[in-house]
Amino acid sequence: MRRLAAAGLAFAYGLYLLYAFGTGSLYFYIHPLYMLPTVGAAAVLLVLALLAATDRHPPSETSEETPEARSRLAPFVLALPVVLGVLLPPHPLSPLTAAQRGLGSASLGPVEHLPDFVLSRPTESYDIKDWVKALQADPEPGRHAGKRVQVIGFVYRDARLPPDRFLVARFVLKCCAVDAQPVGLPVRTSTTAPEPGTWVTVDGAWEVDTVGDRRQSLIVASAVTAAARPSQPYLY
Repeated sequence: MRRLAAAGLAFAYGLYLLYAFGTGSLYFYIHPLYMLPTVGAAAVLLVLALLAATDRHPPSETSEETPEARSRLAPFVLALPVVLGVLLPPHPLSPLTAAQRGLGSASLGPVEHLPDFVLSRPTESYDIKDWVKALQADPEPGRHAGKRVQVIGFVYRDARLPPDRFLVARFVLKCCAVDAQPVGLPVRTSTTAPEPGTWVTVDGAWEVDTVGDRRQSLIVASAVTAAARPSQPYLY
């Protein structure tokens, strides 16, 4: 029975990983670089489960069993992550997680571990991560003023922002959701900012904003339109 339980668990985990890959929800958890190894691991689990289930040789007897081996609850505990994965709808990281990891109204986000940035790229193709690195590489706001911006991200707000301002933000993954870093760009609209957490496309241009004695770059939006969440919601 223990062998069949182990085979069932291996089969369930392998099947769930393939399901997550097929539905695209696996992108909520790991970098695309690890997709193929994960799918390969799922296939191995399925093969091992089938081999174990069809093995007719009796298990070798041991002189003594540990309490862990005798525990009847162990299969149910090990199956719990798969059950929760099936029952709970998958979601990418949320604005709440962005707040917990340090994205605030006075910051573009933690950028020290982002990949190296090449300034020679045309700015029309920049995403949020690219702009964060560009502003880090050249922090003088005046040299970015007038440059056109078109980015997609989710709306992030906190109590320090006026009603017409928000951050358009994304998470940047290095390996998996555990190390995801939130990064965002400040935006000013001509109307009230959209609801936090909604996905939008921001079109506009950079201008110089002055807060107290501090000059900073600010996107003045010409249009903020609702957008579908990308199938790969993170940046890499």
